[in-house]
Amino acid sequence: MKRYRFGFVFALWGMLLYGAIDAMRSATGPMLQAQTHVTYTQLGALFAANSIGYLLGSLPSGFIIHRTGLTRTLLFGSIAMGAILVLVAVPNSFVLLWFAFFVLGFIMGWLEIALNAIIPAVSNSARAESAGFNLLHGCYGIGATLFPTLVIYLATQSGHWSTPFLAVGILTLATALSIARYRFPNIRTQSSTADPSSVSNRRKALTTPLFYAFLLSIMLYVVAEVGTASWLPTYLVNARHMGVSLSSWYLTAFYLLFSIGRLTGPLWVHRLGSYASMLYSSVFSLALFAAALLIPQWPILFILSGLGFAVTFPTIVHLASQAFPLETGRVIGLLLTFAGIGSILVNWLIGVLSTNLSINRAFWLIPISLLLVFLFTVIAMALHRSPVTASQNEASL
Repeated sequence: MKRYRFGFVFALWGMLLYGAIDAMRSATGPMLQAQTHVTYTQLGALFAANSIGYLLGSLPSGFIIHRTGLTRTLLFGSIAMGAILVLVAVPNSFVLLWFAFFVLGFIMGWLEIALNAIIPAVSNSARAESAGFNLLHGCYGIGATLFPTLVIYLATQSGHWSTPFLAVGILTLATALSIARYRFPNIRTQSSTADPSSVSNRRKALTTPLFYAFLLSIMLYVVAEVGTASWLPTYLVNARHMGVSLSSWYLTAFYLLFSIGRLTGPLWVHRLGSYASMLYSSVFSLALFAAALLIPQWPILFILSGLGFAVTFPTIVHLASQAFPLETGRVIGLLLTFAGIGSILVNWLIGVLSTNLSINRAFWLIPISLLLVFLFTVIAMALHRSPVTASQNEASL
């Protein structure tokens, strides 16, 4: 990885900015609502526009990378994201603001695939790749943990909700300039061999049951993570009668342990093995989250469960890119597309269940999702060892 150290650092920095943008969107919500006079429903529609844009943007990204190359995708994607962050405050109507949030989500979905694709492109071993994915997504947690305080400071000092967007936009454009003359290594593609039978086998790889097990695992994991991130403060306020300020600190502490878990993942994931790490992590988070729901006096268990959430997402991405090494861009693109589907589904489901049943019952969707992650991990492990999958993977290598 030393040869491509700049590319690796660029990926880490880019993912930290992603965490900052997600935190910025949430933290500026109340100020945006007050200054633009949008209703709660309209504010929710803006957030939904961002998620829908992300989903639509992530779907074609892997195919674009294979067509245009990693360097061009990253350069033009960074310029586009910086520009839309700078321009997001320009619209003076709700419809235009909705469109701006949608475009921001689309570019983020497109560019995040490329940031993830850097890791297998610059890694010289499976262990280095696993560690790289954990560090990459750990940087997302750092951005999401540290940036809310800075966001509130920038917005209150300037007196306008959009100031943090402008600041991060300028930072993103500066980042884009830093890679204008840098050439990222090409990711591995189907065209790297001329053997027709090998090409055929690789195309079949994306239709194997193993790949679908990865897709369902990552979607269900995102249901659990985003459900916690989006709804934990609301749950604590309404179901545990906690103060708004205290409930937000619980979420911050959850993300702090979440980030620590991801940043320390490279120290232990390779020792346990990727599948074992996912199994132990899902059981750990499932047990603590379920106990926190069952024992009202122990809400601190919600925070501790963040350690169990930490390595699952990057480990799934790593396993899938290892299983289909010549389809890296497309594989990561489809994985993050399903992650986007999970993000949209969980907010809708918890909202509907909370309205029709109660938020106490709706919150059980999270441990149920973690249980299903465990089950699909077991299935993926069995499929990975099966003779049919093994022979297809050999054809891909």
